[in-house]
Amino acid sequence: MATVNFATIDAQCFQKPNPGGLRRVLLVNSRHIVGNWPSVAGIDDEGEIAALPVLKQGSKFAEYLFPDGTAEVSSDGSGDPAYQSYKHTVEFMLAGFSKEVRKEVKKNLNAGCVIIVEMKDGQFAVLGSSDDPIFLKSSFKGGKKGNDKRGYTLKGDTDGMMWDIPVLTAEAIADLEVTPLEPVV
Repeated sequence: MATVNFATIDAQCFQKPNPGGLRRVLLVNSRHIVGNWPSVAGIDDEGEIAALPVLKQGSKFAEYLFPDGTAEVSSDGSGDPAYQSYKHTVEFMLAGFSKEVRKEVKKNLNAGCVIIVEMKDGQFAVLGSSDDPIFLKSSFKGGKKGNDKRGYTLKGDTDGMMWDIPVLTAEAIADLEVTPLEPVV
């Protein structure tokens, strides 16, 4: 992807909303993806991905519901000139200490994943890849008193990515299959 020259752009969001934060966190174990996804060849010049990964039979993305205001993603382009690449980072909280939460957190131990997040503006972004997955590390805090936050924080990153955080096209999002949440009885 050659760059001829810089373009003049207006990136002030003048009279337009630009909300921070996330609505959804979707993830899949990287070993459930067939082949390498996403890849440089699958990301267009506008940083968009038009095709979802091929998943192994019976696999779907899982959704982690999290308390509002406790999830964020970031990217960092860094490195010396001629050695630069991107780092994708994700962090979110899972409230509580239930059997279900503990079991799910344990599944992330030494298991890389690819994460799709829905941002507050409706865009779906992809972090990590099947050959460069994000390994989530968990920490738990029980709180010191009644109204303190009690639960897990999951953080992960992957460095040396060939691309900044890409976005899924609307057509790809329409085909995205997510494991439904089990109803609470």
